[in-house]
Amino acid sequence: MPSEDIISLTEFKNDAARWIKRLQTQPPVVLTQNGRGTAVVQSYESWRQTQETLAMLQIVAAGEADIGAGRVTPQAQVFSDLRRDLEARAASPKSPRRTRG
Repeated sequence: MPSEDIISLTEFKNDAARWIKRLQTQPPVVLTQNGRGTAVVQSYESWRQTQETLAMLQIVAAGEADIGAGRVTPQAQVFSDLRRDLEARAASPKSPRRTRG
């Protein structure tokens, strides 16, 4: 991380509007207090993209855990079950519609 991406909290507070504008097109900035990193500031769009990426990684990790634990169903079985359920739904009589009166 370049040193210009690490600034003191005081420096950030003294020119917050400029830093926030910069964050719209630049990478996140690490804020320090007493010489130690204490927070990261980033644009909302950057944060949103990070959250989406984390959500996808969680889905992948959950899938890998399911595979490792043997919690899997063969694709052919999934489609067969879906077809059976759809056919059963199509064959069942529809409930009568209520009329307002």
